[in-house]
Amino acid sequence: MSNNRKSDLMHDLVLPTILFAALGGMTWAIRGCSGFGGSDGCLFAGVTWGAAWWFIAHDAGAAQSRRYSSGWIILALAAGISYSGGRGWMQWPSFFEGRLQLDYSAGKFVPISRAYGFLWLFIAGVPWAGLGACLLAWCGSKRTTKIWHWAIRIACGIGMAYLARYIYRAYPQFFLPLYSSLETQYHDFAANPNLRRLVRDCGAAIFHLGLFLGFLAYEIGRRDWKNVTLISTVGLVNGIGWAALQNWKWAAVLWPGVNFNFWRCWESSGGISIGIAYGIAYFLVNRRMSEEEIAARPVNPYPNIERFAAYVGLVWGLGRSIQYGLKGWANIYIGNERYWEALLWKIFTPLILVCLIGLAIYIYKKKRLPKGYEGDLFPHSFWLIWIVLIVQNIIAQLVTGPLTNWNEVVFGIYYILLFLITAVVVYHFRYVQLHRAECRMSPSTL
Repeated sequence: MSNNRKSDLMHDLVLPTILFAALGGMTWAIRGCSGFGGSDGCLFAGVTWGAAWWFIAHDAGAAQSRRYSSGWIILALAAGISYSGGRGWMQWPSFFEGRLQLDYSAGKFVPISRAYGFLWLFIAGVPWAGLGACLLAWCGSKRTTKIWHWAIRIACGIGMAYLARYIYRAYPQFFLPLYSSLETQYHDFAANPNLRRLVRDCGAAIFHLGLFLGFLAYEIGRRDWKNVTLISTVGLVNGIGWAALQNWKWAAVLWPGVNFNFWRCWESSGGISIGIAYGIAYFLVNRRMSEEEIAARPVNPYPNIERFAAYVGLVWGLGRSIQYGLKGWANIYIGNERYWEALLWKIFTPLILVCLIGLAIYIYKKKRLPKGYEGDLFPHSFWLIWIVLIVQNIIAQLVTGPLTNWNEVVFGIYYILLFLITAVVVYHFRYVQLHRAECRMSPSTL
């Protein structure tokens, strides 16, 4: 019993957390590199985390021993984390230096308590990781979700988001830092351009937080406590993690005069924070179910839709990642980023659409599975996760340069080390999957 508990702890908490954190350390650093940024960069991270979660949770065969193991997870995390990246955060780091910037180019600022930095990094961090967890939770709801359930679920999120936006705009004094003493400046964006960006970034963070809380409220109302645990754990752990990291503004004090890319260190550690949040959530909600729980879960009535959803997430996520990676490489070594961005959009958009159409024809015409199919929907799952890891790590090396810059070389080596860690963990989970499959087939276990 003791050995089983140690094994469960290793496979349910330690190794998943190491895997997600290592992937976050690489992907979240890349999201801020040449060619990426915003939603584009978060898609790069989201599809990688989604594929990793799905792979380690997936069992060969129709019966799944973990609640959150659907092929939909790849698309869910890719879409959720990508959407959450559609906002900025550049106005808050200066709070940790005791400054609220009014016009950075002119050197205009006013003193502000560092507490505002912790507050707004927490507010930003909760939905930045948490919105992906909301969509992930939808892939493993306890009870069947009917169309009218979906309507209420979506309405809760959108309704809360717009209510939060309304309150933010109606009562700015409760949200905007030092509003009471800077009200005149907040109404003069021409002279205080950083305040315009601060109002935008704070507003976007509040809107996303409202969306997160609305989706969470629905799960509470439905009393789906594992969904509640998954969503709240990811949000709170990452909110605390991001606030504690302080955008690495402490690094310049700790290592004065050192010429290094501390901002990318912050990006990487921010991804590690998200990875740890998902690792803890995996342990809390996605441990193996009992035989009775597994038997009680209905066999998937729509296997072809699940297969197609997984491949949509992979094709869209990897396709766009390659596109932005090539754009970033061209910007570093050739220049004229706008030209390459326009050209690559013209190439990859129809290419992705053609691939999706081809996959739909293949799945629904050539390899259509019957309802209630009792085999493995993804017999090549090991190769799929390797495709994701190899493609994303090649892209990481492409946008880390030029190699004449020692700071870039250091990050290139760092990404290789992270890749080796993830490769070992993935290979170990594959070994465990094969071993369990052999045990299920062995007569001695019957």
